[in-house]
Amino acid sequence: MKNHSWLKALAFAAAILPATASLSFAQVAPTDKPASQPFGRHSRGSHAKGNGEVRAYTQQNILPVVRQQRQKLDAQMSAADKTQLATYRSQLKTLREQGKTLRQSLKPTAGTAQGQRPPLTDAQKQQLQQLRTEQRAVMQNVAQLAQKYDAQINQLKAEVQPQRTQWAADIKALMLKNATPEQQQKLQQWQEKGGKGGHHGFGGMKQNFFGPTRFLLLDPNAPAQPATPENGTRAALYPNPASAAQRLTYEVKKEGSVKVELLDERGKTVRTVFDGKQDKGSHSLDVNLADLNRGTYYYKITSKGSSETRRFVKE
Repeated sequence: MKNHSWLKALAFAAAILPATASLSFAQVAPTDKPASQPFGRHSRGSHAKGNGEVRAYTQQNILPVVRQQRQKLDAQMSAADKTQLATYRSQLKTLREQGKTLRQSLKPTAGTAQGQRPPLTDAQKQQLQQLRTEQRAVMQNVAQLAQKYDAQINQLKAEVQPQRTQWAADIKALMLKNATPEQQQKLQQWQEKGGKGGHHGFGGMKQNFFGPTRFLLLDPNAPAQPATPENGTRAALYPNPASAAQRLTYEVKKEGSVKVELLDERGKTVRTVFDGKQDKGSHSLDVNLADLNRGTYYYKITSKGSSETRRFVKE
């Protein structure tokens, strides 16, 4: 099997859970991937769609919160440690660029059979090993630096425990929505193995954003990537959770009337954010949330021929 991205995404959901929480995978309705057969062509569209939605969800809901927590840690770090960390980031960036160049040189040439690569030369093998060795050394240095801030990182992680629980539930729902019965069978096998990486390699996809090394490497001062609707269909919220204000970005598929409502957790309208005509394309609204109590809310976006609801948390 060469592609297990749907299952990796579910492993990712498990990885972001708080230590005290768990996903009840055994209770999930039948909708997942084959136990003994490779991915068939019939499932590529649905699993690709599911992965795209997970990526969009991560960008819109998870990364802004992680970045916010990382900014808090930055305020507690010494100037010397920040400088050293910047050096490590620069070294890793250089190694990534060198790795990209090497991968380009390893691409199959014209006349090579499909799915086959030309054999590595001794020089290429040596270069590849050197890159791995250097990257491992830098990561070990980062891990050593992260140990100094282990208590702070754990505290920042604990602060967003409710959000992490919700992230895991939402991601699981996104993946299962586009899964096949065979995928469910594969998921059950993974669960029976205790959720271990094993043959299917889950370890590489456990994107625990609060792992000390990964969390420390996140640059809190880098410009945040604006969350954009996935394939022009999903509205984006930033930040989420939000405190005083939030930006809502959404796509209008057809020119005409558009209504954006703010709903409470029971689905009752708190107020209308926008009600008017808009052209086809991407639109953004800056929403004042200062008057709202803490809790869960929703945006309901209704336009010609479509309706969408997005959840957010007010802190």
